Amino acid sequence: MKNSNPGAARRAGPLTVGLGLGLGWSLAIACPTLPSASVEALTAAAAMQRVGDCHPDVLAARDALRGAAADVTTAGQAPNPQLTVGAGSMSGARGGIGGGSLWSKTFDHQLRVDQLLERGGKAEARRAAATAQREAARLTLADTLRQAEAGVARLHADLWAAQARVQALSDSVQASEQSLKALERRVAAGDAPAADVMRFRADHARAQADLQQARGDARALQIQLAAAIGALPQADRLQAERPANPETTTETTPEAPPTASASPRAGEAEVERLAQRADLQAAEQRLRAAEHSRDVAQALRTRDVNVGLQVDHYPASAANPSGSGNTLSVSVSVPLMVRHAYDGEIARAQADVDAARNAYERSRELALADLQRLRGQLDAAQTRYRLAATELEPAATQLATALERAYQRGGVGSLELLEARRNQRAAQVERITAEAEQAKARADWAAALRLPDDASSPAALAPPSSPVAAPAAAR
Repeated sequence: MKNSNPGAARRAGPLTVGLGLGLGWSLAIACPTLPSASVEALTAAAAMQRVGDCHPDVLAARDALRGAAADVTTAGQAPNPQLTVGAGSMSGARGGIGGGSLWSKTFDHQLRVDQLLERGGKAEARRAAATAQREAARLTLADTLRQAEAGVARLHADLWAAQARVQALSDSVQASEQSLKALERRVAAGDAPAADVMRFRADHARAQADLQQARGDARALQIQLAAAIGALPQADRLQAERPANPETTTETTPEAPPTASASPRAGEAEVERLAQRADLQAAEQRLRAAEHSRDVAQALRTRDVNVGLQVDHYPASAANPSGSGNTLSVSVSVPLMVRHAYDGEIARAQADVDAARNAYERSRELALADLQRLRGQLDAAQTRYRLAATELEPAATQLATALERAYQRGGVGSLELLEARRNQRAAQVERITAEAEQAKARADWAAALRLPDDASSPAALAPPSSPVAAPAAAR
């Protein structure tokens, strides 16, 4: 039998096994240890609860938010004054520079302070752009958390399916082994042809090969899920609980959110909720940041003023009677826009605004199209599961049971019986796979309509208390 879910471990998430090993061990320090009860019976809700503290993408997004918060502080800073200290006319006196303190020596002491005064609202526009970028980073963190939770839910469903396939195939191998032993006794007694033994052995070997493949898939998914929730040291003991099924329970649980109804319809309420999703709001904030950056570029045409204040101290003495004493000078400088008037900077800023606006509009269109796709995907997954659970598997089981009895009475041959057994195994695997696909489709539908306040790990969205907070404390 072919693998009914080929490449599940590869499609389950962005973390490869090798990457998961490196990230999992590094995150083990930051993440709390997964309780033994959760290791042996991990629910989707428990796995998603750890995303905010342990998922590498969320941690990276949180670091980006801290950096954006620091940029706001930087953008609000006025230019520092410049201090210049100099000395001149040090060889003008025939008697040298004289004795005494440094201040009374005979040379020109120069002390100058320059201060740049920004005009045209540059500081305000710069601060507004940084604030919008910080808000975009906060919303990007919320969207990263949303997607990471959906990815963990998908990994959890895949792991449960893989482990359920291992259990089903283990039962099939055990039953096949018992049938093979019973058949060998019948052949030895002359009640069955020897060719049947060869056919049963071939079928038994095929079932064993399928079991080994399923175990390999389950192991790979254990590592991927453990790396995503910071539990890689416990990966080999990770056991996924069966995802909640809305067709067998009416409870509202994290696995069955209200937005993931049995027959979702992307109506006006869903479209309105979609507009409030974090990724779309982040795109809107990036557009605002680009507009404020354009204001900064346009403000460059307003000349800044550089004011300077200089004190010259040139003491007079017997050796240098020409000393001028103390002199106070004031200067003002402005740039002369004779080469350019920042046309390039303004044009680039306008291009960035247009790009951000197009990205925002495109994000809205793609989000709406994806919502429609997810609705159809969930409908198809639910239909597939109902067919597999209520028609395909029961029919295959009944047929296999009937042929088992008929074979014992000599009514059918071994080929028909073995084909029925293979069909029964395939039906079991199809039912398990369909149930997992339904759980993943429901998780995707719920994630598509999840807002920042709906996150399973709301503490992960808390803004940083300080732009220079320690990473360990933030995590």
